[in-house]
Amino acid sequence: MDVKECVKKTINIADEYYNKNNSQPYFENMAEDVLWYGTAIDHKIKGRDKLREIWASFPGTPTFSLGDIEAQYIQTSPMSCEVMLIYIVTVHYPNGDTVPILQRSQFSWADVNTTDEQKRRKNNSKIFMLHISNPIEYHAEDYIFPTHYNELYNSYERAGKSMEDPRLNLRGTENDFYLIAVSSIIWAESAPKRCCLIHLRDKSITVKKTVTEIEKQTEGLLVRVHSSFIVNPVDVVSVRRFEVSLSDGAVIPIPEKRYTAVKKTLMTHNIP
Repeated sequence: MDVKECVKKTINIADEYYNKNNSQPYFENMAEDVLWYGTAIDHKIKGRDKLREIWASFPGTPTFSLGDIEAQYIQTSPMSCEVMLIYIVTVHYPNGDTVPILQRSQFSWADVNTTDEQKRRKNNSKIFMLHISNPIEYHAEDYIFPTHYNELYNSYERAGKSMEDPRLNLRGTENDFYLIAVSSIIWAESAPKRCCLIHLRDKSITVKKTVTEIEKQTEGLLVRVHSSFIVNPVDVVSVRRFEVSLSDGAVIPIPEKRYTAVKKTLMTHNIP
């Protein structure tokens, strides 16, 4: 089993469905007897054809916009793995209501032996179980059981990103993958072993990319202010002599020789 390929497919399924209203990758990767569990009690459907039939019957289906995706996996056998996605999805209802939801989706993949027209056997990975849940936010005093849920339930402030918002596919340093909107990045800095520490609006992640590679992938949306730092100009609060202040309180140094050029670049973004 190619576990990393299953992870990529899982991320693509969520991205295509929520951002492009395209359910084709969803269904083409499901086993015929897939078991699907939704977020509500007794919300379960058995079988790919039944699931497709029910989805097609929904009138006035809402649209969605998807936030950043975090993916983690474990390989449970040589022919199976579990992939967990965590993301914010904003639901746009036909009546105008907009509701951001923190959601987790667990995909259970397993290899299936198939035979092609030339009677050659090969393995195809398919989804045999999919479980979707809407967890409440974590409270520092709730180590196992959520006893402070009344303080946190439906308190999501992290809105989903625009469907047109540029995104980065990134691999973490452990068994984790990310699909990150560039607008989620406040700043990034070099880390050991050709890695990069990216500071997002709600957390920081370490990925297997250099600052230079991140800068090139974002095509000018992030500005290099130092050999080890890039910043999102949207989050620049001020530029002072040889330093830039950011919305999260970070202060990034600017080398004296680069100060004039960096300030000029940031001024094109109307930075004070």
